[in-house]
Amino acid sequence: MSCIGTAGHVDHGKSTLVEALTGIDPDRLAEEKARGMTIDLGFAWLTLPSGREVSIVDVPGHESFIKNMLAGVGGIDAALLVIAADEGMMPQTREHLAILDLLHVQHGIVVLTKADLVDEEWLALVQEEVAECLKATTLANSAIIPVSAYTRQGIPTLLAELDRVLANAQDRQNIGRPRLPIDRVFSMTGFGTIVTGTLIDGGFKVGQEVEILPQGLRTRVRTLQTHKRQVEQAQPGSRVAMNLAGVSRSELARGNVVTLPNQIHATRLFDARIELLATAPRSLVHNALVDLYIESQELPAKVRLLDVEELRPGQSAWVQLRLTRPAVVTRRDRFILRIPSPSTTIGGGEIVDVSPRYHKRFQPHIVNALERLAQGLPEELVLAALDRRMFRKNGAAVKAIPTFATPLTLQGLLGYELMDIAKHSTLEDAVTLHTLETLLSEGRVIHVGTFWFAQYVWEMLEVAAIRLVREYHHQYPLRGGLSKEEWRSRLNLPPKVANEVFLYLQNTGVLATAVASGGARTGGSLLCLAGYVPRFTVAQQRQVERVLQAFAASPFTPPTRGEAELLADVEVVAALIEQNQLVKIGDGILFSQTTYVQALQVVTAYLQTHPTMTVAEARDLLGTTRKYILPFLEHMDASQRTKRVGDVRTLGPVPFHASTKV
Repeated sequence: MSCIGTAGHVDHGKSTLVEALTGIDPDRLAEEKARGMTIDLGFAWLTLPSGREVSIVDVPGHESFIKNMLAGVGGIDAALLVIAADEGMMPQTREHLAILDLLHVQHGIVVLTKADLVDEEWLALVQEEVAECLKATTLANSAIIPVSAYTRQGIPTLLAELDRVLANAQDRQNIGRPRLPIDRVFSMTGFGTIVTGTLIDGGFKVGQEVEILPQGLRTRVRTLQTHKRQVEQAQPGSRVAMNLAGVSRSELARGNVVTLPNQIHATRLFDARIELLATAPRSLVHNALVDLYIESQELPAKVRLLDVEELRPGQSAWVQLRLTRPAVVTRRDRFILRIPSPSTTIGGGEIVDVSPRYHKRFQPHIVNALERLAQGLPEELVLAALDRRMFRKNGAAVKAIPTFATPLTLQGLLGYELMDIAKHSTLEDAVTLHTLETLLSEGRVIHVGTFWFAQYVWEMLEVAAIRLVREYHHQYPLRGGLSKEEWRSRLNLPPKVANEVFLYLQNTGVLATAVASGGARTGGSLLCLAGYVPRFTVAQQRQVERVLQAFAASPFTPPTRGEAELLADVEVVAALIEQNQLVKIGDGILFSQTTYVQALQVVTAYLQTHPTMTVAEARDLLGTTRKYILPFLEHMDASQRTKRVGDVRTLGPVPFHASTKV
């Protein structure tokens, strides 16, 4: 399906031509019929001699309605530039031609209407003038066909040329990311809310759940129409009327976009290459305010010039456009820029990145990165999607592995899943996957679980991930390992990415979960280097023996933690606790592992033959004091081996085993 749009000066016969071609009057408003002038977008369709179906968007030609014209030409495949033979090129003809050129409309036909009102000599002069004006535009060498809507002179020739032009135009690609920029919203009794637009980038099906952006409204497609015919599925490039369920007309407006849920996200900032028309009335300065037109959207924007002090007429530059409200855009979308006063089209451009960071001006590495994105090879687009940050040092881009790992330097060392990469690179999923597999075979990317990393990004992340654990071992050689959550936080990784990274490093034999020297696992919350076992030095081993002897000498009234730390270094005592040689049963209260198991056994045996036990009875059973027995009983309560009922304990639901360890 193809869509063509009209363009040209007011009263040059665009709507009359459309009606002559299609039999449909595109002027649908009563005011348009009363004034004899197109005010808003009109729509029609026809079947060409070849059998090809074509949609037509008819635009107003008056300068007061240029915004409506811009809302209609964003999705067209070819243009009909309509020029009255008796008047020739006029101001709006030139502005409309400039807009088509800025939007890179590559296919078109110039239609000289009212040809029956002029003689051959005048017609030749007009044709020569038009051909000269087309030379520097995307419509250069387009056919110029004289017609008369009243006598039908030239109409068969025009239809044949339309067939030829559209046959040479590339069919709209279905990349599975449908967008319907809404150009009209209305309601019908018995149907509810209906929106229309030119469908791009994919198709919609009846019954499908859709999302309306930027509001984020979720709804469902009740019915679809193309050229007033019900269809089950709408194709890219077609004019579509979509009946939406559960959405009121007042919630929608021209400029909203219908898409699939979670496929596209609105943005207030994007990077682009813009060009200023040679006829622009003045230069464009940094932070200038402009009106942005993209598809059916109109938004105020601020232009941040990245590589020039000011942009002069006829020149181009890299910019960041900061919008006053969210826009729904994708990479490669083209747009128009106008200034509000005097209301004039000054230029346009193409988007290269829809989710950039804020850029400083005059940074060569930023400009180089934008130029690479603009070239658009699949490999470059995928790699750019995988590395969404610039590792910086003294203002320059750095690709080398950092010599230290901090949250600041590790910011952005992320992997991304296939769907996210496809969206960011604007490639189809299948193309993205094929490109990733090619890059993987070339050693330029790495696949970690469900995530993909640029190879050099992974190298930096891997080095940092291992270094964090190694440095922790060096700083705390007696501890089992680094907390997994602290490791994740210091690497600035989301939990899902961190888990995949750890599993990969574990499977490759680099990292492991910490294992106590006695063989008991810590539950996997600590990370260590594979094969790492905390070991005491000879001097520390003597301290260990001194501490354990003190606990053995008075098993049920042992030293407190503070007293133990007078017999050995703090780290030695902490290591004994981590290795389960000492058991923490309360604030500052420790038992040796042997004493702890014995105490559990004694208390459990008593409760197996007695229905309840008081604190005093437990104290006497173990030959200890309230200082120790209260924390111990509370510890048993917490582990559900006992249950407190008032001032006594009963057996809890968790049984005791002689092999019990903490």
